Amino acid sequence: MSSSSPNKYTNLYHLATAQLNQAIEICNLDTTVNTILQQPKNEIIVNFPLRRDDGTYQLLKSYRVQHNNILGPYKGGLRFSEHIYLDEVKSLSMWMTLKNSLQCLPYGGAKGGIKINPREYSKDELERISRTFCKYMKKYIGPNLDIPAPDMGTNSQIMDWMSDTYQSFGDKHVNSTFTGKSIECGGSQGREEATGYGVVCCIRRWAEHNNFDLRGKSYIIQGFGNVGSNTAKLLSQLGMICVGVGDHTRYIKSEEGFNVYRLSDYNKVHKCLREYPTGETITKEDFFGIKCDLVIPAACELVICGEEANNLNCRVVVEAANGPLDLDADGICRTKNIDIIPDILANSGGVVVSYYEWLQNNRCEYWKRDDVINKLDQRMVETYNRVLNMHKKDNISMRMAAYILALQNIERVYKRVGIGEL
Repeated sequence: MSSSSPNKYTNLYHLATAQLNQAIEICNLDTTVNTILQQPKNEIIVNFPLRRDDGTYQLLKSYRVQHNNILGPYKGGLRFSEHIYLDEVKSLSMWMTLKNSLQCLPYGGAKGGIKINPREYSKDELERISRTFCKYMKKYIGPNLDIPAPDMGTNSQIMDWMSDTYQSFGDKHVNSTFTGKSIECGGSQGREEATGYGVVCCIRRWAEHNNFDLRGKSYIIQGFGNVGSNTAKLLSQLGMICVGVGDHTRYIKSEEGFNVYRLSDYNKVHKCLREYPTGETITKEDFFGIKCDLVIPAACELVICGEEANNLNCRVVVEAANGPLDLDADGICRTKNIDIIPDILANSGGVVVSYYEWLQNNRCEYWKRDDVINKLDQRMVETYNRVLNMHKKDNISMRMAAYILALQNIERVYKRVGIGEL
């Protein structure tokens, strides 16, 4: 639903700044810090040529937005999407600043991407795109400057190509500029499923707090890529039932529940659910009206707006995607007593394990998967509890509690070191 339109329901930056300003008003943030956070520090746009397999050339637009680095190097994903636009990247970079601060990571926030539909390019073309992008962006990134990672439309292979290209420009083996790499190229055990694992950690903690037995309970999930599929598989291990799933091609439901492992295997091959043989095809509106316990948007932003929120028939919305609810949907959920586990908390598991990968690379270490997952689990629970405690103590939403904790951390650093004027 991304768009270049300035309408408040389609321009993501209007949503991001509105959420930010709501939290700022509640916590009475220092006015100077407020001013700094309203806009990113750097907005980088590079147009570069691609030679297609047929010998023709195409000019591609790419972005890297570096929002804030008071806490450490910029950190955030790179997406390949035909719908990407500058305000979207600005929004995502702001959320990365808040997400990293909330998790007390030594990172600032950034985001980037290339305006393409990756399904329309061959493997060789994707490699040339990845390597050329890195060539033009190399002066803006580095292990202590800006550390990209996979996002929508990208994966470990893309990161491997970019990491190899970056290292080819220097005389040192620097493996920590990119995270989300394959295990063979210095990636971390547990990174692929980390975001989904973090989502499920939050669901488990929500269930414990609400004395809610997850076994036998139902959920629907929108988006079935890396995050959605790993979330679904982990929920199945807890005994939960997926009664609805949707992506950009199709929405389907099943009263008896889907086999999420078969769904995942099918999606890996076909890259969509368009021809999946099981389930009843329904509209997007009917999909979000399915009676269930959990609704998990796990793909792109702004998928639940006013109409979809009015249709919701669930206990909790878990934001596995960034910015999936607009302000109207947020308000409707509160009116309907539907809990929301906010994005900067729910989907932060990926960047936490990216941090662990960065540490391993810098230390020339390899951690066991169990060690990585245990560290992730502990951090997610601790962060969830901090957000929950503020939510209960101050009688504010979980989203506002998460925002305020993140903002207060940033404010404390600025007050210690100053604004940085020279």
